[in-house]
Amino acid sequence: MALSKTYPIKRQTAVDYHRRVERVIDLIRADPARPVSVRELAAHAPFSKFHFHRVFKAMTGETIAQCIIRLRLEAATQALAYQPKTSLTQIALECGFSGSAHFSKAFRKVYGCTPTQFRKDHPTGFRMRRIGKDRDETAPYVEDMNVTVDIRPVPERTLASLRLVGPYTHTGISSTYAELGQWYSSAVGETLPNEAISITWSDPTLAEQETLRLDACYEVPEGTAVSGRVALRKLGGGRTACVDASLAVSDMHLIAGLWDWLFARWLPQSGAALADEPSYEIYRRTEDQTGFDVTLCLPLIDPNADLDHD
Repeated sequence: MALSKTYPIKRQTAVDYHRRVERVIDLIRADPARPVSVRELAAHAPFSKFHFHRVFKAMTGETIAQCIIRLRLEAATQALAYQPKTSLTQIALECGFSGSAHFSKAFRKVYGCTPTQFRKDHPTGFRMRRIGKDRDETAPYVEDMNVTVDIRPVPERTLASLRLVGPYTHTGISSTYAELGQWYSSAVGETLPNEAISITWSDPTLAEQETLRLDACYEVPEGTAVSGRVALRKLGGGRTACVDASLAVSDMHLIAGLWDWLFARWLPQSGAALADEPSYEIYRRTEDQTGFDVTLCLPLIDPNADLDHD
């Protein structure tokens, strides 16, 4: 009689599984309103369509349907906050819900309020504080910083990225960059770039902390071979609202306040429209190594883009 054996998942296999699941989440996030089948998502990973449900749930802690609803709600909260003239019904339909009633029910279940109340309290409420939390105490300091927004063109970049899933903590971000730095030193064979780029895929004031996703990145030559959890991605260029700041390490918590100010104060008054690209931060070490020069980057729609094609 043959004895059964257990075969633990090798670390490299687990890393590969996580990378492939994140690829599926990126596909959904790119257009959360688009109907997608399990067959399509499984093929994109790729995984067997017969086992994809279980693999996805095991890796993320949520079902495929829950993930799709979450990403649709995240897109909807952005629209509620920054498209004040768009009706709830239009937002619901554009974000993949069957109608305003379905949208309101799903929204209340997650955020504890109606979409109408959410919009009413923006921007001095929800975007300046975590839902259910007190107002961000860094805000008064940010207001006194005389922040200047510079709209400028930025180039497209090729990046090697490593994803952090979970809260945006100093420990988590630092360990992710440390792992990426080890890969960079061995794969690219150079000292680390002076610029580190963080791409924030989730809004920490709107999404649950456990579902946040951030890509720690270094710029690399196009065609660089990657391995393990490291992925190669393009960071789109174009018209971008930029905020430059020089901060001591002890003041890094002010970055959250700068983002709040940019979204809640500058954006509604600017008349600018957000591009369908993630926001990101570029960090540079100061010469005395006691702090950082940081640039917050918010991609914008170029109002002359259509004219350029005429």
